[in-house]
Amino acid sequence: MAETPANQPKGGGNEPPLYAPETGFSLFLKLFIVPAGIVAVALGIFLLGTFSLQHPKNAGQYLEEFRSDNTSRRWQSALELSRLLTQGEKIQFDDKLRGELVTAFTTAKSDDPRVREYLALVLGSLKEKSAVPALVEAVEDPSENVKVNALWALGNIEDPAGGPAALKAMSQSDAGVQLMAVGALSAMKYGPAKFALEKNLESSTQDLRYDSAVALARLKDEKAVPTLLEMLNLKTTGQVGTDQMVEPAKIAAIEGAQALGNPTLHQKLYDLSKNDPDLKVREAALDALK
Repeated sequence: MAETPANQPKGGGNEPPLYAPETGFSLFLKLFIVPAGIVAVALGIFLLGTFSLQHPKNAGQYLEEFRSDNTSRRWQSALELSRLLTQGEKIQFDDKLRGELVTAFTTAKSDDPRVREYLALVLGSLKEKSAVPALVEAVEDPSENVKVNALWALGNIEDPAGGPAALKAMSQSDAGVQLMAVGALSAMKYGPAKFALEKNLESSTQDLRYDSAVALARLKDEKAVPTLLEMLNLKTTGQVGTDQMVEPAKIAAIEGAQALGNPTLHQKLYDLSKNDPDLKVREAALDALK
């Protein structure tokens, strides 16, 4: 039986408030490859430097700040709350407060776009399924950052109801939106996306091709095998911009190979577990073979 968290209310006969589950960027770092620049720009959480988080507010206090007349205060509060949640901070949210967060997100359409950018991350971190309709609508937002963050949230919630919006977003021209849409579809294991993901395997854009292969592997689609092998065969070349993607690409491909269970991929995993020069890749391959 799990221990009661130290800061969780006890007694009283009422159901205790729900906590934000531990979640965050690991979902997309594990399921697909997003260039670091896109993550930094689109999610925006780490661009403003560090500021004091030693004394986080409670959920009600954040909601009060979202209602403030001060625009800067509203979006900065949303930013702070999103940072806390994606870093695993335990903050109490009962059903009423969750509903108010969804309302705050929905009614902020005419507000500074940063309010919706960061509230989308909050709702995704909470895995708030009641927010899915509002997040689906936000995928059509004029702000590219709101679109990307809404897709991140839909992927983290993993509700297939967000699948049609993510599938449609995959055809948008913005690279960040495309890649996050693929990641969301991958996280949802959204079967109707197979055809579009297969078409992406022919793309000249490496990131889109690789991300789509991992998504297809999670859908048990053997058409992902050639691209996964390409990823598993990547080698460093001494070029800084290229080499930094080799390790995450291989690790993502290893997870895809594990999901597929293809014998050719299995043999490649065995070879990597013995011979790859990267310790993390060798360990990932070993774990996948267990």
